[in-house]
Amino acid sequence: MGRSLRPPLTGIGRYTLNLARALAAALSPGAVTLFLTRDAVALDGLPCVRALAPLPTPHELLRGAWEQLLVPLAVRRGQHDIYHSPNFTLPLSLPCPAVLTVHDLAYLRGGLHNARLQMYLRLLTSLAIARAARIIAVSQSTRRELEARYPRARGRVSVVYPGLDPQFWHPPAASAIRAFRERLGLSRPYLLFVGTIEPRKNLPRLVRAFEKAVQEASLPHELVVCGPWGWRHEAAARALARSPLRQRIRRLGYLPQEELPLLYAGAELLAYPSLLEGFGFPPLEAMALGTPVLTSDTSSLPEVVGTAAVTVSPLSVEGIAQGILRLLHDRSLADRLRSAGPERARQFTWERAARETLEAYFQARRES
Repeated sequence: MGRSLRPPLTGIGRYTLNLARALAAALSPGAVTLFLTRDAVALDGLPCVRALAPLPTPHELLRGAWEQLLVPLAVRRGQHDIYHSPNFTLPLSLPCPAVLTVHDLAYLRGGLHNARLQMYLRLLTSLAIARAARIIAVSQSTRRELEARYPRARGRVSVVYPGLDPQFWHPPAASAIRAFRERLGLSRPYLLFVGTIEPRKNLPRLVRAFEKAVQEASLPHELVVCGPWGWRHEAAARALARSPLRQRIRRLGYLPQEELPLLYAGAELLAYPSLLEGFGFPPLEAMALGTPVLTSDTSSLPEVVGTAAVTVSPLSVEGIAQGILRLLHDRSLADRLRSAGPERARQFTWERAARETLEAYFQARRES
């Protein structure tokens, strides 16, 4: 199921794209079929079959109707062996075993999704978990919460860590970084945040921590915020607009994927104090490029970064501020993380994710 491949791609869309690429490379040409609501240029050159929705699907209701009513018919016609949904929900009637990826359970927490999406995911994810022959969790943190909230899932959950997008394996040249910074007018050293701006990304606390760190140590830095506006972004927007340092806070919006390595590599550090992540790509991407990372000590983030980053409580403005100052002032720590980050990131590959996903497919077949 490739319904998440709708631009602009965010976390689940990028997970779907890279997993499709890795599975297509591991299997014979044409063995992978992607069901799409619209064609995706990112799939060009992949030896996979694209099955497009026969009608426009401009909103979630029509996309849900297509997935529940028409996709099962196409699966039956194609005599497919396994149906894999990388995005929480499944058709309730399928002619073959199904595998479901659950990224996180944020929809069970108030205030992290809008009410309509929460109701939709609460109902359909619960039904999908009951229907799936095998469930993939993208971290041990997600697996533990999944099995605690849905006891009937126990014994059917495989943890498969996502991989790192290949574009982050090779640091850009210093000249390319300088040209990129000049083009965007990033003349000061900068701290970086990357992610959709929504409540769980915790941006208001990061802004206050940035203010505190600048005030305490007279830092010359800017805070660069990269990512599109998401749901309930008003508090973050107010924090950015009302900050006494607003002239030193730059919001770049959504950047093309190919420019992200330049943005990460040019930063003094990545600050990612998210309240909840099923996996968390930005810390991994920054570490791969040798950029020191400050992130949260909660949910899956300690699993991702290991000992190759500084972790703090995302609820403590003081803790975030002190983490920023520690990374900027402790050169031996920053140098250690610049070396440890790429080594840690090399453990997360899409080739391994594809192998472990295929094993989940085989288990689903055996257990159905």
